[in-house]
Amino acid sequence: MKKIAPLLLAGIVFWTINAQAQDAATPNSPNPGSMNFLLTGAGSAMFAASSDGNTFTPMALMVMPLTKINDRLFLESGLKFEVVDGDVGIGIEVLNLHYKVTPWLTAHFGKFPASWGNVLDMFGGGFVSRFPSTPIGLSDDGLAPTDQVGFGLQAGLQTGKSKMLYDIYVANGPKLTVDSTGADMTGHMSYEGLMDNNKNKAIGGKIGWLPFSNSSLQIDAFGQYAGKTGDAGSPYENVASTSYGVDLNFYKTFGPMMLRIMGQYEATQTDNQTYGMIEDTSITTYTFDNKGSSWYVAGTLSPTGSQSKFISNLELGARYVNYAPPKKAPWGGDPSTQLTLAVNYWLTWSSQLSFGYDVLNEGGKKSNEFTVRGIYKF
Repeated sequence: MKKIAPLLLAGIVFWTINAQAQDAATPNSPNPGSMNFLLTGAGSAMFAASSDGNTFTPMALMVMPLTKINDRLFLESGLKFEVVDGDVGIGIEVLNLHYKVTPWLTAHFGKFPASWGNVLDMFGGGFVSRFPSTPIGLSDDGLAPTDQVGFGLQAGLQTGKSKMLYDIYVANGPKLTVDSTGADMTGHMSYEGLMDNNKNKAIGGKIGWLPFSNSSLQIDAFGQYAGKTGDAGSPYENVASTSYGVDLNFYKTFGPMMLRIMGQYEATQTDNQTYGMIEDTSITTYTFDNKGSSWYVAGTLSPTGSQSKFISNLELGARYVNYAPPKKAPWGGDPSTQLTLAVNYWLTWSSQLSFGYDVLNEGGKKSNEFTVRGIYKF
């Protein structure tokens, strides 16, 4: 995958630039001059310090070639270079072809982020996140869908002064993790596989409502159902998993201050099963109630009306997270909490320097961490 991803992205870029040049040079082209190409992306670096040590880390580089093929076709692609546990990983973050069916309806096909909660969806791009650390239980290693490979429909509707939107999809379902060696993640859902492990597909989506004409408030409800998550032909093939949740994002200016309030709740229920674990020469069976939930609430204040440019670019934030995995799962346990205090300085509308302090209580184990993150979008 590490070798194929760069070659695939390079091929897309070469094809796009070559096709654009031929289109402009050929007078009889069906759509002369209609193709456009934009190379954008973001880079980030972090410094983290805790009682266990401290380190500088080049977090990630996202390169996103965006191509408008004609007035109806648009190709969204992204290649991500990311440091994970000291190693550099390379993968296709997005590879999604959009087709504009009508002015208010778009169909898309490929690999795309799940329209799931504002943590991964609305604030998934680091350059719009208000906090340098990811919320426990609500990030890519949480209980809910992340990336999807499949087909979807997106639309927005004007309903008087308010607006509504929906995003539905059919995609490869999550995979149930089963390991008889006693691996910690047995019973957990893996949402990041590019290939399905059975004939069943997941169905999911989001419905959003923006009740005010200035779109200052957005409330979403989202969910996903997969009827089969185990490997085809295995005893766990028919294990079903259901996820659902709600979120909100609100902002308003009071004099010189801008207030933003954000929140999200999500839960996942997977069919209970009896799993086996090999211990020496015998097999021990166990089961657990495979249901978990997570939620967060956050607020920020920014003196956008200040006469001082430096002060107007500052933003103060606080966030509280509660993560309750299945209590008796090998990877579960008691609920965990996370309190994060943050100070952001916006260098531009899409680039920031963030300082954060996390107070973590993970299953009774308390720890603190100080984080500095710089991110630049180009």
